[in-house]
Amino acid sequence: MKILMKFFIFFLMLFISIAYGQEANNYLRQIDNIVLSEKNSNARFSSSEKATESAANFDVRYYRCEWNVDPAVRFISGKITSWFVITQNTDTISFDLINDLIVDSVLKNEKAIAFERGNNTLKINLGAVSLAGKLDSVSIYYHGVPPNTGFGSFVTSMHAGVPVLWTLSEPYGSRDWWPCKNGLDDKADSIDVIITTPKDYSAASNGLRKSVSINGAYKTTHWKHTYPIASYLMCMAVTNYHELNHSVQIGPVSLPMQTFCYPEDSAIFKTNTPLVLATMQYYSSIFGDYPFIKEKYGHVQFGWGGGQEHQTSTFLVSPSETLMSHELAHQWFGDKITCGSWSDIWLNESFATHLASMDNEKKYPQTAINTRKKEIENITALPGGSVWVDDTSNVNRIFDGRLSYRKGSHVLYMLRWKLGDSVF
Repeated sequence: MKILMKFFIFFLMLFISIAYGQEANNYLRQIDNIVLSEKNSNARFSSSEKATESAANFDVRYYRCEWNVDPAVRFISGKITSWFVITQNTDTISFDLINDLIVDSVLKNEKAIAFERGNNTLKINLGAVSLAGKLDSVSIYYHGVPPNTGFGSFVTSMHAGVPVLWTLSEPYGSRDWWPCKNGLDDKADSIDVIITTPKDYSAASNGLRKSVSINGAYKTTHWKHTYPIASYLMCMAVTNYHELNHSVQIGPVSLPMQTFCYPEDSAIFKTNTPLVLATMQYYSSIFGDYPFIKEKYGHVQFGWGGGQEHQTSTFLVSPSETLMSHELAHQWFGDKITCGSWSDIWLNESFATHLASMDNEKKYPQTAINTRKKEIENITALPGGSVWVDDTSNVNRIFDGRLSYRKGSHVLYMLRWKLGDSVF
């Protein structure tokens, strides 16, 4: 009987070990999928491309983006009004805009002013020298077909036979579909996004939805975001979305959680969304309240595999628990705090990976040892390698799962160990 009991205990422990190992492997596979997806989304950029050619002589304060789109047609027309402060005496400023798009006119004080195109820029002649410190604005009218390069910044596709349109701008893709400052170092203080579509569709974007109006065959949706935001984190998605509304209590605030999903996938989004609400409470308890607590958090479904942490409006292909935890973490690390250079992308990705690990360990503590062990095996499988990216022209180096994600995450484990959790 004792021998049978020993065999029973042995096989029970073996079964548990295998089960926990499988859970760890599932978690690691989900992280690998995130890495691969983010790597692929950026593979369209050649090593010769520069992030921005826009001038450094002005500081953007505000964008008002008015777009006309139809998800059934690969085309965009719009008006972008930018308010800015001149930082150096100048009579010209430059925005980033892909050469494929056509600028119809540029207005300043309701009067047309001269502009030049070339080298994926829009150079605007202000008409006279503006002195440093001056607040000014221009309105840019443009239209055209954004370039289609596979993992594009402006995508038209289908789901269940229905047209869908979405944008995906990290790292350099904003200029593919709208005139902006395309770098990381000049966040607008606030934005308004006004999207006009055929009336059968819904349009999602950053911030709070202020209004929806119908005018004949068209619908106009107005979104407003009042926090600093980098151009690559601005977004738009349009299709026949099914809308789900939840809320989560963060201290005294009942924060809206707004989901725009394909009707055929509404059941899984309804089931899985509460998982991320518990994660938001957890992150808020250790890293400070959700950074955009005066507005909302939201999920928007799109057709590219993986996710993208657009500010207040994360795009997801499906609501898997690890993907939701990873992209939510970016609202703190990547969105509120944005790296100054793609050389420092580990500050975005390692924190998101680390927070997702913390969330996973809190919910499923039995998997922690196996997960960390397998991560360390992956990190140490090759010699050397810095979390700091020494070659930002190499997408595989920027989005290196071993270094930018896992090693960076374990650097944070080391810091927590040295500092203690409260200081960390």
